[in-house]
Amino acid sequence: MSLTLVRSVRWTAIAAGAIAYPLLAHYSAATSAAETFPSLGVAVSLTPPLATLFWLIWRSTGGLATLLLCAGASALLWWFWEPLERNFDWVYFIQHAGTNFMLAALFGLSLARERKPLCTRFAEAVRGPLGPDVVCYTRQVTLAWTLFFLLVGLVSSILFWSCSIEPWSIFANFLSLPLIVLMFVAEHLVRLRKLPHLERHSIMTSILAFRTIPKAPSGASPQVR
Repeated sequence: MSLTLVRSVRWTAIAAGAIAYPLLAHYSAATSAAETFPSLGVAVSLTPPLATLFWLIWRSTGGLATLLLCAGASALLWWFWEPLERNFDWVYFIQHAGTNFMLAALFGLSLARERKPLCTRFAEAVRGPLGPDVVCYTRQVTLAWTLFFLLVGLVSSILFWSCSIEPWSIFANFLSLPLIVLMFVAEHLVRLRKLPHLERHSIMTSILAFRTIPKAPSGASPQVR
């Protein structure tokens, strides 16, 4: 199988999952299925965190630890299945709001003194050594992403606590991803205006840079004011 075909299949699967998951999540949480088929809500809500956990364990420790984790997770799911069926909306909420708050913390903590902002590290991974003006700009972009994820997490929390599940589900499942895409587009347009001399890369290049967080250097990074 050619590399191009493998990539096509991979991106098709990712696109299909990106479309199917929010539809299933909204259907299981915000329609009559929440009462008539709660097992679907448990399965859909737990799939992303468990899949991520299993993948991280498999990458870091190997197959045996992953098998043990699967066995332990299966036992816990069997034991707590009924409580989960009654409260799977909380799993959705913790997953959505928690992810955004953790990302806000990840980006925000990288702005501390003696640390290199995440977006600076992303830019270095794409462009190599950066000039002082680009370092300053990427620091500002890191702050913008910090505030973005914090705002999304706060809106998710307010909707979940103050409204019915339907408006929260619409925001979490159908608006969050478009807002992230809009954020990338806005940053791209601002970059073209503030740094017109910079070599141009596509928006997709910026998105792909977020897939892997480069390892932080052990030394102190220069502070740009």
